[in-house]
Amino acid sequence: MKNPLFKGVVVLLILIVFGCSSEPVSQSDAMTIEPTLNSSVADASRMEAGELMGPLFDLAVSPNNTILVADVSVGISTSQGELQFVLPGVSSIASIGNGVMWATRGGAGPNTEYSGQAIYRVGNGNTNQIANLFDFEFDNNPDGQEVDSNPYAVAATNAKEALVADAGANDLLRVDNKGNIDVVAVFPNEMVSTANAQSLVGCPEPISGFEFICDVPMMPAQAVPTSIAIGPDGYYYVGELKGFPAPAGASNIWRIAPDASGAMCGSSEDCVKFFNGGFTSIVDLVFGPDGNLYVAELDEQSWFAVEFLGTGMGGSIKMCDMETKQVTTIATGIPLLTAITFDKQGNLWATQNALIPGLAEVVQVSY
Repeated sequence: MKNPLFKGVVVLLILIVFGCSSEPVSQSDAMTIEPTLNSSVADASRMEAGELMGPLFDLAVSPNNTILVADVSVGISTSQGELQFVLPGVSSIASIGNGVMWATRGGAGPNTEYSGQAIYRVGNGNTNQIANLFDFEFDNNPDGQEVDSNPYAVAATNAKEALVADAGANDLLRVDNKGNIDVVAVFPNEMVSTANAQSLVGCPEPISGFEFICDVPMMPAQAVPTSIAIGPDGYYYVGELKGFPAPAGASNIWRIAPDASGAMCGSSEDCVKFFNGGFTSIVDLVFGPDGNLYVAELDEQSWFAVEFLGTGMGGSIKMCDMETKQVTTIATGIPLLTAITFDKQGNLWATQNALIPGLAEVVQVSY
C-alpha cells in the first residue's frame, strides 16, 4: 500500500491525465453522476462548448472577453475549441493581455522527477519557458518533505510577475519574467478525520488494500494547494484540495499578505486561514464582479470518491461573502468540475465532464 501522503495518489487530476497504477474514472462511470442542481448549470447549455479535446484544467478570460481553456491534451484553446497555443500538459493560464498570458505546465510523469514542470510566458505567437519549477523544488524543497512538483495554478500579479501554486511542493511561488523565483508561503500538513474515506471504502469490511484506514480515526494530510485568487484587498487567497485521506469539509482557504516571503502558513501572521475548513476538494477560486469569492469543489464526496470508486455526487460552486464569511451554495451536481471564471459581462462559466476526453466542455452557470 502506498504511503497515505503520496501525492501520486493525492492529485487526482494528474493521475487521470498521465496515468498511474490506479484506474481512472471511465466515461460510463462519470456519466452515471446525474446533476442535481439547486440552480441551473446552463442545463448543459452548450453555447460556449466546442471541439475541446480534454481534460480541461483551467479557465481564464482575456481582455477582449474570450474564454480561454487549459486543454491538457493540446494546449491553450478558446472555449469553442480553437487552438491558440500548442502546450500539451498545460495546467493553468492567467491572461495579462489579448493573446498574452502566463501558463503553467504539469509533469507528464511522476511528480518526483522532472517531466516538464515549468512556467511559461505565452504571446505573440511564441511559447517561452520562463523557469523550470521542478529544478526549484529539487534545489530548495521548501516544505521539507519528498521532492515533488506539480505546478497546478497560476495567477498574474502583473505583466512581469506571476504566482504559482505548486500542489506537489505545497507552496506558493512568485516568479518574475526573468525566471527569478521566491517562496511566498508554505502550506502545512494537518491532522484530519478519516471518516469520509472509511465510509467510501466500506469499513468495517473495506475494499482490499484499505483495511488500515478502518482503525485509524485521524491521520496527517498534505495541503495540496490547487487554486489562487487575488482579492480586491490585494491579498492572495489559496485553496486546498487536501491530500489522502481526502476528508470532507476540511479543505482550507488561506489569506496571504502580498509582501509575504517564506511565510509558514498557520504560524506566520502573513499567512492565516481565512476559512478554517468547510470545503471539500477545492479545485478553483475566483473573485466575482460583486466582490464575493467563488469556490469550485471537484466533488462533494471528495476527489477520492471519483478517482478510486468511479462514483461521486458531482461538484459544487459556493459563493463566500468576504465581510460576513457567509457561504452560499449556488450550484451542485456538476460532473467533474475543475474550473470556473467570470466573463466581462459578469456571467459565470464552469467546466463539466472536464476529465473525460471527448465529453469535456465549458457551460454557463445560472444562479
